[in-house]
Amino acid sequence: MSDNSRRYLTTLFGLDAVVRRVAGTGAGWDATAPCEGWTAADVVGHNIAMNHMIAGLAKGQGSKGAADMVPADPEAEWQESFEQVFAALDSEGALQTVTMTPWGELPVDKFLGFVWVDPLIHSWDLAMATGQDPALDADLVAAASARLERAGESLVSPGRFKAAAPINAEMSPVDKLVSLSGRDAAWTP
Repeated sequence: MSDNSRRYLTTLFGLDAVVRRVAGTGAGWDATAPCEGWTAADVVGHNIAMNHMIAGLAKGQGSKGAADMVPADPEAEWQESFEQVFAALDSEGALQTVTMTPWGELPVDKFLGFVWVDPLIHSWDLAMATGQDPALDADLVAAASARLERAGESLVSPGRFKAAAPINAEMSPVDKLVSLSGRDAAWTP
């Protein structure tokens, strides 16, 4: 396991915990999410599509990008995709596989080094939509904030991130990360 795959899988386990708690919140999968125009189901659907894409990359199948979807059974479909990506990344040589990604030809491990921030931020999105504490890992939050600060405006585009929201010194580390991703840290449903 590499540092990139460890971070990626850790963020997936964090998102998995939020997905599994949705049923107990009473909010439902149709709850409005902080991602403009998305519901809780849309957030999970995006991450299911990412899991399928990354599992395909790990198997050397290349990628045309993740086609977001609205799952009929978000929790069950999430679990299936989570198990699929975990198994694919655990296969011999998967991390060293060089394949076509949305950012060009890269080893899977390097691609994971870019995308691990996505499920971390979407854990916050889903938690906020469904009234949960996202319980984000402090070290991952700090590392993700540093990554987004380095990337700056290069991540700003439709379907990725909006421009960073205003940041101030009094913000919590999670609020800073959320703001760097272009979200409103004070968002409420």
